[in-house]
Amino acid sequence: MNISEKIKNIRNIENLTQEKFAERINVSRNAVAKWETNRGYPDIQNLINISETFNISLDDLVKEDNLVKNKLIAASSSRKWHFLTILYLIAIVLYIFYFLIFHKIFMLGFLIATLFMLGIETYVIIKDKIYKRKN
Repeated sequence: MNISEKIKNIRNIENLTQEKFAERINVSRNAVAKWETNRGYPDIQNLINISETFNISLDDLVKEDNLVKNKLIAASSSRKWHFLTILYLIAIVLYIFYFLIFHKIFMLGFLIATLFMLGIETYVIIKDKIYKRKN
């Protein structure tokens, strides 16, 4: 049984509408509808909320559904890489300013490219946080 069927079963056993289920785990009704129709998957925080609210182990929710397991693993590792990339780009900006101050060498092209990449990485993280709040 995949995660969408499990969520629908939990909701039916508890005799809840999608709206009431969503209220109990603090998400939108649309998020629940997406999960139940396989158009989206709950993130780890929502899986924990479902697990705690309805007294179901995370293993029971996730273990049989390989798509959800793979998505959770990929999401957690990609977030780490985005943060590491941002730290690396900040270090490069600091290095550019070090050269400007102590060696009077200004690398404008390098600075523009680095700031551009820093902006993209920051955008990706902010967009991810906004998406998670909506779901």
